[in-house]
Amino acid sequence: MQVFKKVLSIVLCVCLLMVSLNLSGLNSLVLAETVYTGIVKVDDYLNVRSSTSTSSSVLGSLGPDATVTIYGDKVSGSGIKWYKINYNGQTGYVSAEYITNVQALPEYNPDASFEENLTAQGFPESYKVLLRKLHANHPNWIFLGDKLNVSWADAFAAQNKNGKSLIHGTAKASWKSMEQDAYNWNQGYYYEKDSGGWVVAAKEVVAYYLEPRNFLNEDNIYVFLNQGYDASSQNIDDLNKILKGTFMEKPFPEDTYSSYAAVIMEAAKQSGASPYAIAATIIQEQGANGSGRSISGTVPGYEGYYNYVNYGAYKDSQFNDAVVRGLWCASGKSGGSTYDRPWNTHTKSIIGGAKYYASNYIKAGQDTLYYKKFDVITSTLYDNQYMSNIAAAVAEASKLKAAVSKADKLVFSIPIYKNMPDNYISSLPTSNGANNYYLSSLSVNGYNLTPTYSMYNYNYELVVSLDTASVDINAKAVSGATASGTGKKDLKEGANTFEITVTAASGFSQKYVVTIHRQEGGATSSPTAPSISGNYNVGDYITKVAPTTDVSTFMSNIKVDNGSAKLISASGSEKTSGNVATGDVLVVSSSSGEAFRKTIVIYGDNNGDGKVSIVDAANIKRHVLEIRSLNGQYNEAADTNKDGKITIVDFANIKRHILDIRTINQ
Repeated sequence: MQVFKKVLSIVLCVCLLMVSLNLSGLNSLVLAETVYTGIVKVDDYLNVRSSTSTSSSVLGSLGPDATVTIYGDKVSGSGIKWYKINYNGQTGYVSAEYITNVQALPEYNPDASFEENLTAQGFPESYKVLLRKLHANHPNWIFLGDKLNVSWADAFAAQNKNGKSLIHGTAKASWKSMEQDAYNWNQGYYYEKDSGGWVVAAKEVVAYYLEPRNFLNEDNIYVFLNQGYDASSQNIDDLNKILKGTFMEKPFPEDTYSSYAAVIMEAAKQSGASPYAIAATIIQEQGANGSGRSISGTVPGYEGYYNYVNYGAYKDSQFNDAVVRGLWCASGKSGGSTYDRPWNTHTKSIIGGAKYYASNYIKAGQDTLYYKKFDVITSTLYDNQYMSNIAAAVAEASKLKAAVSKADKLVFSIPIYKNMPDNYISSLPTSNGANNYYLSSLSVNGYNLTPTYSMYNYNYELVVSLDTASVDINAKAVSGATASGTGKKDLKEGANTFEITVTAASGFSQKYVVTIHRQEGGATSSPTAPSISGNYNVGDYITKVAPTTDVSTFMSNIKVDNGSAKLISASGSEKTSGNVATGDVLVVSSSSGEAFRKTIVIYGDNNGDGKVSIVDAANIKRHVLEIRSLNGQYNEAADTNKDGKITIVDFANIKRHILDIRTINQ
């Protein structure tokens, strides 16, 4: 079993400005002083409810002999006793009538050797508090600290890029994003990002599932369990615990193997992937009842093909149906005969799918369910992610628990990000209200804001004369939300910062910031506009910047009187090296504070990497086909012929630029 992994120190720029989260409306999940465990005693299954009532919604079910961790009890109005448990990262309730062998977990006694090991591994104190509880009950478990060269802010911003983290459309409104390109405000619907009704997850939900500390408990620690094959500890009996109650408990449909368990064990041996991980992946992808179309063998045009692991199953510009795309890959039309393709039998699909998973994830260092979902360790940060479902890793972990929870010695690799916040979202949203924390308008009477108001731009600048003692800020929230912080504002000389807080129906809030600079003792003491060389233009955006211009060259052409300038990346951090890119921001400041900021647009570079490449051409194609829209500065950068719209002409211009036929005019 792999114990140590190599963490690659490459951090890519992310093209999304992280919005600060307001944590005041959240209820943290706090473990009680005494925590109990119990065993489910039913013949078939036990429903997990959202509240203490048999009429409340069902979150899922637990099979016979499942172990549950109990965080409290409650007697309903009808006199029924319920236990509060954690189910796939959510708070759920089960009838106490069906839980036996309830006993308290042992209290933690100070263990000097364990404490020294935690410190040597680099675990912060906020991790140690949680790991001590696990150590008390599992003294032989090993916790490895993966100190990442990725900051929490950058990882969070990357996972919030449109389409990177999804949740099913049937989820509560508070779990779904209404950010740019996630929600259609004119027609009132969430954009489907993957087949079957998957939409963009709210940033609060992303923050919950990305946060490692939320899963350092008896139920969810398995998201960090090593996924490699270990013949000495993994066996068919424990595998059958995972398969019990699923379609794979039934006879295997081919005579090559006696059971699903047998073929999965063989897949583990050949691939190097844990049989438990293979089983959990199949159940997650195809459903416990095996209703996934990918394994039906009846999809038109792909009859007789199977894709148990949903390899390549996502919507793109060529396929508007994720299942069809996946079966196209399974047929060998993409990638040829690798991984035992074509997958024209159940056996080949399961064994070949395991080989694909092991080769592309486990052997790449993504050997836990957490890293399978969140690629924060490979050289292509955030790109090699197995699933877009934000909750999938935790759901799969519950299936692993069924097989390995009683194992004496397990190894867990736990990520530790740089600059982790002390305060973090520690429970999922409970409100049914929408995340509509946006303004429909923002203005200052008698003045024009920089930049021009846009719903998804949260920072604005304004310079006024010394004789302006006050201004009136007007703002209107979208329907169903409320705004505060508007009205008459007195100004001191220098920088004045005002926050307009918009509170959504979900209870979450977001701030818009207006910085007004009142000149001090005359216009000459506040920073002037940057003096740009003839190579650049300053308007709504800074333009005429050539692709692959390095930061030092760009900044050498910036001159600021009575102040200074710096370049900020789209992720919000100062940029001192690499290429200048679309979405970077030039910030001008004086001794009294920030004066204003301008966003850079490089025509052709619509993905924000500072280059013009085939990726930019593909983005235009998706935009034209209405698969995924480009917005803001990225929309502007895509308009290569500057006619105010994005068409196939812009696609052709990028193609000519790449082939050195005709350079895009900046």
